[in-house]
Amino acid sequence: MKAIVITTPGDLRVKEREISSPAPGEILLRMQYVGFCGSDLSTYLGKNPMVNYPRIPGHEISGVITELGEEIPDGFTVGDAVTVVPYTNCGVCPSCRRGRTYACRVNQTLGVQREGAMQEYITVPWQKILRAPKLNELELAMVEPLT
Repeated sequence: MKAIVITTPGDLRVKEREISSPAPGEILLRMQYVGFCGSDLSTYLGKNPMVNYPRIPGHEISGVITELGEEIPDGFTVGDAVTVVPYTNCGVCPSCRRGRTYACRVNQTLGVQREGAMQEYITVPWQKILRAPKLNELELAMVEPLT
């Protein structure tokens, strides 16, 4: 698959990558749309101190479920259009308990601390997938900034 990789600040390349199979509890998504926001620009310019390089940017996305890993609850179907919550959090630290999951002490934000969505496929924990059947793919990609 193709991925956009910021190899070092100011150097962006399209590279070939392997498609990861979903681990237990994960879902494989095929990307539809990915936004390029201010934090992605900061990563490209080398102004985001939380980023290590190389890094695949992108966390405002819409995608289609293409494969379910093991241990996925009912309700997820191959072919569903979805978006994601880009923050992986612990759920128990003070920030998480206050509902500020983006500030979790072990946060792994897509495109910042972990590889982002500017690639053809990405695996995501099922708990981070949001379905909104009344929204189209473009609208789904706009959901993250409103969370």
